[in-house]
Amino acid sequence: MIEYLSYSSINLYLSCAENWRRKYVLKEPTMSTIPLIFGSAFHATIEGYIEHKHKERTAPDIAALWDSNWRSKVEAEKNVDWGAEQPDDHHKDGLRIVTNKDVLALVDGIRPKVDDIGLFMERKITLNVPGVPVPIIGYIDIMTADGVPGDFKTASMAWTDSKAKEEIQPLVYLAALNQLGVSVPKMAFRHYVITKAKTPKVQVIEHHHTWNEIFWLFELIRSVWRGIEREVYPLNPGSWLCSPKYCSFWGNCRGRGM
Repeated sequence: MIEYLSYSSINLYLSCAENWRRKYVLKEPTMSTIPLIFGSAFHATIEGYIEHKHKERTAPDIAALWDSNWRSKVEAEKNVDWGAEQPDDHHKDGLRIVTNKDVLALVDGIRPKVDDIGLFMERKITLNVPGVPVPIIGYIDIMTADGVPGDFKTASMAWTDSKAKEEIQPLVYLAALNQLGVSVPKMAFRHYVITKAKTPKVQVIEHHHTWNEIFWLFELIRSVWRGIEREVYPLNPGSWLCSPKYCSFWGNCRGRGM
């Protein structure tokens, strides 16, 4: 029984509904991916740095934060396909990124919003969509002091403005905040994107959204829910996900017999 949806599960259904069925209905075991572990450790490091600096009024050792978060994430994930790579290779990549002067300048300049609950970081939100009997649950990485929510991303290449604009994650968060009675100036959302290049590139991309986009989002989520209710799970070989690199089920799906 599906008790809730999330931005990532909705995105997964749209990318490959068969993958969604195997993961959420059949609950087949999945392999953790290197990008997932790296991104989780990166998030924890950046958010830990900002939180410590705000509370203690001093900058923590970001290299030590990265080392601790990376090792704890790797130790927690027992089922990882590292292939020909080694965890230490990615540890070194992360260390190079978090200590980069542009990355440090970004996080040093971020001021989190403080409300009655505390620092507005990694805040759980719930969105209720008319016609969908389960909630959509998510976690907002940060809301800055100017009242604009945002999300930290690591990426293999720089984002285009159109990619940021087409993301549905901001719409989920903005709609949920509205239901909570939180007003966001100009319905703005910021993506903090750091590319995992030899010389990391830092992007802060802000977009202002509209109610028409929110109404469209509700239609999209209702469409996904109808597919789940009717057990409609088409394969999508054209998706970026349909690859042995990204799909845990490749071997007993498209890759069977190859």
